This record gives sequence, C-alpha cells and structure tokens, in this order.
Amino acid sequence: MNTVRASSTVDKPTAINLIVGMTLWMSLSVLVVQLFSVDAGFDFAQLYRLLALSGLSATAWHFVFFWLGERAMQSRFIYLSTAALLIPAFAMVWLLMHPPLSYSALQWLAVACGFGGAQFIAFTRNDKIDKTGLGWTLAVNAGIAGIGIVIAQAALPFLSSINLFGALAGTPWVSTHGSGDIVGVIAPGASLWLANMGWIIIAAIALASIVWQVARRTQDDPAKPFGTITDRTHYRAILRNKHTWVMTLLYVMAFGSFIGFTITFPLSLQNFSATYTPSALTYAWIGPLLGVLARPFGGWLADLFGGSKVTLWCAVVLAISSVAAGVITYKATHSPLPEQWFLGYLLVFLVIFIATGAASSAIFRSVSVVLPLEQLPLALRWLTAVASAGAAYIPALWYVNSTTATPAYALFVFALFYVACVALVAYMYLRNKAEFYNP
Repeated sequence: MNTVRASSTVDKPTAINLIVGMTLWMSLSVLVVQLFSVDAGFDFAQLYRLLALSGLSATAWHFVFFWLGERAMQSRFIYLSTAALLIPAFAMVWLLMHPPLSYSALQWLAVACGFGGAQFIAFTRNDKIDKTGLGWTLAVNAGIAGIGIVIAQAALPFLSSINLFGALAGTPWVSTHGSGDIVGVIAPGASLWLANMGWIIIAAIALASIVWQVARRTQDDPAKPFGTITDRTHYRAILRNKHTWVMTLLYVMAFGSFIGFTITFPLSLQNFSATYTPSALTYAWIGPLLGVLARPFGGWLADLFGGSKVTLWCAVVLAISSVAAGVITYKATHSPLPEQWFLGYLLVFLVIFIATGAASSAIFRSVSVVLPLEQLPLALRWLTAVASAGAAYIPALWYVNSTTATPAYALFVFALFYVACVALVAYMYLRNKAEFYNP
C-alpha cells in the first residue's frame, strides 16, 4: 500500500485559524461593495484596485511562506500568523469609525488584509492514509480555509446592519445606493455599522487563540515531518520538474480562477450595469459556497476516475461558461433592460465556481501522483502561491474593464485560456504514450 504520513484532516484549532485568516481577507470583498453603497467617495475603478492590491499582497506572502518551507504549514506558525491579523483588524475598526476615509489608508489596509489570505494549506502528520484516497483528503484540507470565504460574504453584510457593539462601532454609515445581505435588500437610508466587521474578526482571532492554547496543553508531541526547512533539495527538485510547471498552469486555471472570481464577484455584481444595481451581497456568497462544497466532490471524482479526466471536463465547462458569461455581459451592457440578463449572469457564474472548485481538487490529486510524496507539501504550497495571483490579476482586469467599458472581453480571454488548458491536459496526461496516464 502506498502511504504518506498525513492526517485525514488538519486539527480543529488549526482549521479555526485558517478560517479566521481567510475571513479577514475576504472581508475586503464585502467592504468595497459597502463603501460604494454608503457613497464613501470612491469609484468602481478605485475599489477594484483595492482588491487587486490585496490579492497581490496575499500572493507575495504565499511565496514567503513557500520559501520558509513546511514550518509555515505547521499549527504553531499558523497560530502566530493568525495573531498578527489583529493589526489589520484593529486598523479596519479605526478607519471605519473615523470618516472621511483616505484612499491611501484603504490601500494600506488592503495590503494588510492580504496577509490573512496567505495561510491556505496546513499539514499534520499523525496517521497513515492510503494514497488512493489522497484526492479526497487533500480536497478537505484545502477546502477548510474556504469556509472563511463563505462566512465573510454571507455573515458580515448581515452583521454590519445591526448595532452589535454600541459606541464601539462609532457613528453608523448611511446607505445611499441601497445594499443587501443574506436576508434580502437593504434599502437606501438604512444604517450600516461597518466597523462591526473589524470587531467580529478581532473576536474570532481571540477565540482562535483560546482554542489553540487549550488544545496545545492536551496535544501529544507531533510526528516529525517528512521534509524540513533545511532540506533545500526539495525546492530544486520541485522547480526542475516539468510536471510542476504543467500542474502550476492548470492550478492557475482552477484555483486562480476560483479565488480571483471570489474576491471580485461581489463588486462585479454591484457593477453589473450602469443603469441596474442589483443587491450584490444577497447573492455573492452563493458562488464561493458552491465552489467550496465542490472541492471534496472533485477530489472524490478524481479518486474514482483519475485527476486528469476530471480536470479536462472542468476546463471544458469553464470555457463554455466563460463564453456564455461574456455574451450575457455584452448583451446586458448594450440593453435598455439589463436586469433581464442578471439571472443568467448569476447562474453561469455559479457553474464557473463549481467547476473551479472541483478542478482544484482534481489537480491536487494529480500532483500527488506525478511528484514524489515527500515533495507534496512544498509542491502544493508552490501551486497555491502562484495560483493565488488570480486574486490580483482578475480584479485588475475588471479595473481595466471598468475604465474602458469593455467588461465582456476579459471573459472571452479566459475562455481561450481554458481551451488551451484542455489541450494541455489532453496532450500531457491523456495520451496512450504519456509518462503519467490520467494521474
């Protein structure tokens, strides 16, 4: 039996820390929509730039953690990095309690929030699992942090509409354009306590710290990892392997699209049309939720049918869906009644989220086959570091689209990229003479 020393899931305290970090990062995707709603003085182009800046920061930190090695994927490091998130959380509270807002200050806040998105993968090594189940296992481990995305986009808009903290949240902001939450539409003129988001994250960080401290007192000594920070041969072996680069490109297609669309989707819904402003935060959380749920399902399918076959079909779905989304966007942009295209746009993007979530896990399964298992943690960190750039370049593309009034073109470019990925998977891993067939 092929085995790797890894637990079936990360421990609960580590999982909570991962969720908290992702909640902080994705709170920015909610904040930019609410800043538009309260007419804080920023246009859509400036708001997209904040998202791109935060994504760039997260990507940079991912690379830092990659070079730190497996130490950055262990529970103690994750706990300490979560505690550091108190800095951007308190900064968020202070800024949102002291209007008018400075765009420069918001840019620094976006950079700081990006640190929360840098911790996406954790590994513990206490049990042996069968290699044939790695697709499911890796999907669950990688999907844990995604829960923070759903919490941020579903819970924070609702909680910011309630006066939870009294004077600690400062004077409420007043909605000008109307807003929404998981319950429904928030009409213009409603009060919003935006500083609540920061206070809630501070409370979550405190809870994560308490849970980790309690767990540490009862935890047995962890098993020695199967790779160390001083073993630099793994870095060279990973980066010199052609399959690393193929898998990296495919993971950009999958997770890069997922995380990029996730951070951009709420604002893109709000900016759906110049003449129609939907209640973006009422719907935006559904896509990431489906993507997170699709990760274990994609891993299970990859264990059954092979990772490359699942990846190929997901890429086909992504290509078709991107063309459909581009056509709908073009029609809505030139229609006197853009609202009639909104439901189609929303449904197509839900399909995109499902496909990216499933493909992400299928690719992790393939990586576990084409690379030696002792290199797997660092390899997955590398893939995640590169693919997380999707959180930077996708908002940047929407920024360009918002300034040039060509929102459909980016989606057609994505479709071409997905078609190229279909060809790449078919050539590298689904030919009869392939070095690895359907890994």
